[in-house]
Amino acid sequence: MVPRSLSFTVQQFDGALALLTVTGEIDFTTAPELRDRALELSRQGNLHLILDLAPVAFCDSSGLNALIGILRCTQQAGGSLALAAVPDRLTRLLDLTGVSQLLPAHADAAAAMSAHGGAAHGAAADPPSGRHLRAVAAPQDGP
Repeated sequence: MVPRSLSFTVQQFDGALALLTVTGEIDFTTAPELRDRALELSRQGNLHLILDLAPVAFCDSSGLNALIGILRCTQQAGGSLALAAVPDRLTRLLDLTGVSQLLPAHADAAAAMSAHGGAAHGAAADPPSGRHLRAVAAPQDGP
């Protein structure tokens, strides 16, 4: 069996913003790589992260867990996380689990950069800490 790995491309911008393009499959073996790389960027002062997921071929629940962990850590550091070009299967996973309510997703990296806009210049002083949270009623079975 060939070990899987991810590859990353980083673009850094003024205002503590980094765009991390992720290529490969995000699963049990590679999710820690994603989390480590994203948090390394955050520790280097890139408080606001955009993950471009266009080249991601697959993402399982381990990848979802990594995204949630990255979101939590960036928010605790006073930053933010957004996704760009989320593949359809991952979009469905984010929607089914309710994570799409916590994590902004954009059509592509350019749209994510544009939406981030003022934060790149220090205008977004308040992190999104929970503003996307909402209660969701659990489905009820019949009588």
